[in-house]
Amino acid sequence: MTDTLNRIPIEQLRYVRLGTADLNGATDFAQRILGLQLVNRTETEAYFRSDYRDHTLVYVAGDPSHQAVGFELRDPETLDRAVAALEAQGFMVGRDDGEGAQRRKARRLASFRMPGGYDVELVVRPLQSGWRYHGPRDAGMTGLEGVALRGAPDASDQDVWTRLLSGAVSDWVGEAAYIRFDEAHHRIAVHPSEGRGVLAVEFGVEDVDLIMQNAYFLRAAQVRIVDGPGRRPFSNQLFVTFAGPDGVLFSYVCEGERFDGARRARQFPRARGSFCAWGSETAIAEYQ
Repeated sequence: MTDTLNRIPIEQLRYVRLGTADLNGATDFAQRILGLQLVNRTETEAYFRSDYRDHTLVYVAGDPSHQAVGFELRDPETLDRAVAALEAQGFMVGRDDGEGAQRRKARRLASFRMPGGYDVELVVRPLQSGWRYHGPRDAGMTGLEGVALRGAPDASDQDVWTRLLSGAVSDWVGEAAYIRFDEAHHRIAVHPSEGRGVLAVEFGVEDVDLIMQNAYFLRAAQVRIVDGPGRRPFSNQLFVTFAGPDGVLFSYVCEGERFDGARRARQFPRARGSFCAWGSETAIAEYQ
């Protein structure tokens, strides 16, 4: 793998794109249940805001296995270097600065497939919004916080995130790696798994009261809660996780450690108590 001095510098987690077999149903879920703001709808795509970014979630009509996570790079020169570094490591990299970039509402776009079966998209100058986020219900949303991914069983995804991309492991739970790009404890969680693709998309809310209020709302709306409410011992995040369309989970999270890089990464045992300090139960294999 490439030398760490030449890693691709990630600026920010920007969005998640999810294929869906039912665009109308997924759009209803994103608005009515998640509380996201619909900003654009075409025959094949629906774009949703959660914060100052133009969009953080896109549902795309088609194969639900087509999933991508988008990250911002600083400038076109950085993107060119990233493409060269990826190709030097054997990745097939797609470039589309035309229609593809326009659909991502960015000026430049490159993408490649991770071993875990999802795409990573690198964009330059993604669109911001000058208007405050205003959702259809008051979920207390603060923005897109992170993405949990099903990585390849041999942990090769983790190697790409930390050696080629600019991620750093904050903690491990078993072989699951919690990876940061900024001061947050993690933006990406990579769970070695026999499954493939995006496991969960996580949105921040203001405080513990909003975690519990949203949990009550989900139960009243007959949405299946699959994990929590609880607290993650490794990151100190409060969370509640629930089922979404096409087998993808969603979480509301709040609080959590802000990481200054001063401490070493820690190893937690792969046990249920390492995933939830409150003792909540789950049937999700990656969280057991």
